[in-house]
Amino acid sequence: MLKGIGIDIVEIGRIARMIETYGDVFLCKVFTEKEIAWCNAKAVPHNHFAGRWAAKEAFYKALPQSCQPHSFWKSIEIMPVEHGNKPAITICTEELKKALEYEAAQTIHVSISHEKSICTAIVIIE
Repeated sequence: MLKGIGIDIVEIGRIARMIETYGDVFLCKVFTEKEIAWCNAKAVPHNHFAGRWAAKEAFYKALPQSCQPHSFWKSIEIMPVEHGNKPAITICTEELKKALEYEAAQTIHVSISHEKSICTAIVIIE
């Protein structure tokens, strides 16, 4: 059963400017250590940070309303599945895990797409 759907779009340049202006303060507030290391290992890191930003926003929008107070930037981690490039969302906090269990949310789908200056993400929670 569908529990929620969320979508977000972000200008990649906006995220690049935030990284340039605020550096590690911004990165450490929004992204997990693994996300930061993975994105920084890419040829154009800000594209991948923008994708994760959009996915985190889309995730929040997809959450059942009762779960939203338990979701923060680093409540989730978005990394590619092992041996592939497809992104997957991992829940990082017990509070959010419990809230999702209470709502019987069992599966989270995420897709991220980049095109020149924009990035979009969609999240579906079943």
